[in-house]
Amino acid sequence: MCLCFEYAGGSMEPRFVEGDTIIVDPELEARSGDFVIVRLDDAQEATFKRLVGDGGSRFLKPLNGRYPIIPINGNATVVGVVMEQRKECRR
Repeated sequence: MCLCFEYAGGSMEPRFVEGDTIIVDPELEARSGDFVIVRLDDAQEATFKRLVGDGGSRFLKPLNGRYPIIPINGNATVVGVVMEQRKECRR
């Protein structure tokens, strides 16, 4: 089973742009370097970032350097690992 999300925002530019469809596998175990959808316990929505492991620490890192890196320490749930990106060619 896979889930589809429409990307909105600017934190993952330039590789991902608003309107891209990302296809997520909720059953895969996330590894460092994966693009992931994560629900932070203190937020009302999910976020899309790259998962980075550094020693015993884990972070959510945006591709766009204008956005902050988010440390995670048990305060987040991985919804799924991004497996595919689709771009619409005509609207």
